Amino acid sequence: MQKAFKHCLDFFQHIHPLKPASVEALLPCFSLKNFSKKEFLVKQGQLSDELNFVYSGSVREFFEDTDANETNTWFGLENSVAISTYSFFSQKPSLTNIQALEDVQAVVLKHSDLHKLFDQFHDIERLGRLIVEQYLVQIEEMKIMLQTLSARERYEYMIKYKPEFIQRIPLKYLASFLGIQLETLSRVRNHR
Repeated sequence: MQKAFKHCLDFFQHIHPLKPASVEALLPCFSLKNFSKKEFLVKQGQLSDELNFVYSGSVREFFEDTDANETNTWFGLENSVAISTYSFFSQKPSLTNIQALEDVQAVVLKHSDLHKLFDQFHDIERLGRLIVEQYLVQIEEMKIMLQTLSARERYEYMIKYKPEFIQRIPLKYLASFLGIQLETLSRVRNHR
């Protein structure tokens, strides 16, 4: 078994144990993909039909408005599931892009394979639900943080709870995610 597959499987099993038959059915559905820095895993306007488990590297999710201004909405590092949630689950064109910020190696699972596994294996379906629950909790946490804290407090929050973002995410993307101008973020960082 490839090291990346084993790591992904161990990560999943930490969330919810899988029966041997489920593991045996899941492993052949895994594939490994490499994405170069700046390469897109998902493009806005296209269908997202792959779940990408980030084994190594980092990604960002963002959308572009009609003037090509980018707004960053999410970052994923190792052990993140990178999908366009809207597109993957609705099977409609993606509202966002997912782009590699570093070289990325991902364990990939096709939408059709995942749903076949959900239908056949209750423990895999439960694992999927638990992952979605974790994701929803993170989204709620970020929404509250972004809506209620000042620019300084948002940055302090990131230092305390997401220090790896401060270390690995380019400042211009971090500023966009935090909903502040790059210059404001620079001032906040300099006044620490």
